[in-house]
Amino acid sequence: MDSLRNFIDENRESFNTSELRSGHKERFLKRLKDQKTESHTKFIIMPQWARMAVASVVVILMAIPIFVNQRFSQMESGEYFTQLLENQSDRIEKLANTLDPETQYNVKSTLRQLTEDPIPLVQQLPNSISRKERREIVKGYYNNKLEGAERLETYVKSLVE
Repeated sequence: MDSLRNFIDENRESFNTSELRSGHKERFLKRLKDQKTESHTKFIIMPQWARMAVASVVVILMAIPIFVNQRFSQMESGEYFTQLLENQSDRIEKLANTLDPETQYNVKSTLRQLTEDPIPLVQQLPNSISRKERREIVKGYYNNKLEGAERLETYVKSLVE
């Protein structure tokens, strides 16, 4: 390395004054141009339908967690199960309205016992339990109520027929 440096230092004047061979500038510019074109990244042009498909997939993948989280929140609060119970309760009441007054009173009384809670279960659960445990407890509680409502609906249907 030192010998090259010494050579350059000793012959510096000749480097500055010597003429380059003919065509040197053109060859240099051609090499420079070739290197520039090779180093550029080539873009792949996607058709419009492919872009739309990719955008749709991205939107769906972003939306899924929102819906899943919303459903888990509804399950933790009991809102999801309460809605199911209300729908079933409405069907039972419509069926019960066709029965005689005494049976109708008994059915509606039983239905109220299934659907009405003086203190909702969610308010009774301690905050120290995990979200998963909360969901499992709420699910088990409301599944029992829904099964009872299902049996009551079956009973009322048998009376109506």
